[in-house]
Amino acid sequence: MNISPSKLISLLFFIFSGFFLYTAHQIEVFAFDEGAAFNAKTFPIYLGYAGLVFSALFIILPETNPTNVDLKVLDYKKTVGLVILMILYGITILRAGYFLSTSIFLVLSYIVLGERKWIWIFLLSFPFVAIFMYLLHGLLNIYLRDPFLKFIGIMG
Repeated sequence: MNISPSKLISLLFFIFSGFFLYTAHQIEVFAFDEGAAFNAKTFPIYLGYAGLVFSALFIILPETNPTNVDLKVLDYKKTVGLVILMILYGITILRAGYFLSTSIFLVLSYIVLGERKWIWIFLLSFPFVAIFMYLLHGLLNIYLRDPFLKFIGIMG
């Protein structure tokens, strides 16, 4: 039996989505957010279900154009670099805060992926994270603990 790389990746994504859904149900919410239509675990739960459904569909449905992947031309260094950056991001987000750790993660990810135009690296990291944080904190009232912004006096 020969399994295509796309089906194998979909199976791995199905397993990952199941684990993600399990951990999303473990998210603790504040007592006043329990009955809210949207709280801290609503989007992760929907994302986990969507990952399960789409990966299951890709596994079950037949491939119209099977792909052959040449494993010799894949760039493993970039993949390992991104995995290391993600682990470091997970370690530093609680200490450094969302804004600083996410911005630095994006800058380093762009560099690992080969982007060399500093204007694009800057525009797609710090301002993008600031806008996203404003949307979460300012408009949706989702509090993100951020020691760095608290230290410089932007957030209370």
